[in-house]
Amino acid sequence: MTTKLNSNNVSQYLLEVSLSEEQDIELINIKPKCSQGSNNLIFLTIHLPSGQQLFVKQDSHHYDNKKTNIINCEWRLHKFLQSLPNLSQIYSLLLEILHFDDINSILIYKQSDNYINLESHYKKNKSFPIAIAELMGITLANLHRETLNCQNCCDFLNEEAVDGKCYYQFPHPSHLLGRLKPEILTQEYPPEGNIFMSFYHNCENLQSTVTELVATHNHYCLTHNGYELNNILIPRSGEGILSKIERSNERIIKLINWDKCSWGDPAFDVGTAIAGYLLLWLESLIIHPAIKLEESLKLAIIPLEAVQPSVVTLTSSYISSFPKVLEEFPDFLSRVVQFTGLALLYKIIARIQSFEAFDHRQICILQLAKRLLCQPEKSFSSIFGMTEADWLKALKLP
Repeated sequence: MTTKLNSNNVSQYLLEVSLSEEQDIELINIKPKCSQGSNNLIFLTIHLPSGQQLFVKQDSHHYDNKKTNIINCEWRLHKFLQSLPNLSQIYSLLLEILHFDDINSILIYKQSDNYINLESHYKKNKSFPIAIAELMGITLANLHRETLNCQNCCDFLNEEAVDGKCYYQFPHPSHLLGRLKPEILTQEYPPEGNIFMSFYHNCENLQSTVTELVATHNHYCLTHNGYELNNILIPRSGEGILSKIERSNERIIKLINWDKCSWGDPAFDVGTAIAGYLLLWLESLIIHPAIKLEESLKLAIIPLEAVQPSVVTLTSSYISSFPKVLEEFPDFLSRVVQFTGLALLYKIIARIQSFEAFDHRQICILQLAKRLLCQPEKSFSSIFGMTEADWLKALKLP
């Protein structure tokens, strides 16, 4: 008999696996978190009376043999990185796993209460210190740089499962690469998705650009493929991060939800991070039928000018820490812009599959995503506030 966790039975489960005491069951504080998209993951944050905080993650499709067990893949990655001393710095980015249940596809992590996810930090404080963006860029550059020459890592991430597919694959919704039949569209999407899919499939330039970008993505190093603000944990005293970096080599940032990782394209991770900042701006737009789009952009609660320095700093610190990537891929920055657009598309799809409305705000995000994907060179200055040539000149690489 398999177990599907929820707020009502997780306390008993923790007791059964010896992560809680019987006298504490009534005192446990449980905070469920909905998963966006179609991956059907269950997330529960548990606050124990002892002060310890647990992060519980389960794949509710673990009983479906046709689907890759992403919880098992995440567990395998943890064990693999732990086994390689030369990747100890990368392993330090991960949370400690306290329990793995292969039968029920459950992972339980130990999560410090002193950490907060970056998206919550930004929305709470409404400030964007560039020290945080700098640390994001350095952390990501270290992840990519330290793994690109690791043959063991390459072999592990390209290992084939029983069905002949790789355990770890670049995330690409199949419905973006081909037109869905009406009956499949109904199964895959709620009604809110019809407008999006109709727009997407009727825009041949957008669809062909996405198809080419996915087909030509580079297989270069270990990529997280979910480097979103809500998957990045920072100390609650986020503003003091820069001074901590200067005093210690300890990994300040923690990354969660590695289930999408692969031997992939570093530009996608950078683009996903940039998309997170753009979404802070786009989601704060004042949307009303009587207000024109240009006016809505000016009335944003979080203006683009507020997050743009973080976008520039993140990318600059990444390139400065990993300049080799520009030598390997001369079109790297152009592809970063395109992958930023793709990450915005992925966010729209995740929200639609979570039955969120496809409203005027989502249409604004879609229009920007299309521009970034189809006109990356022209879009660079919109995101960075300067041309690519001027940005590279200001970077002053050795």
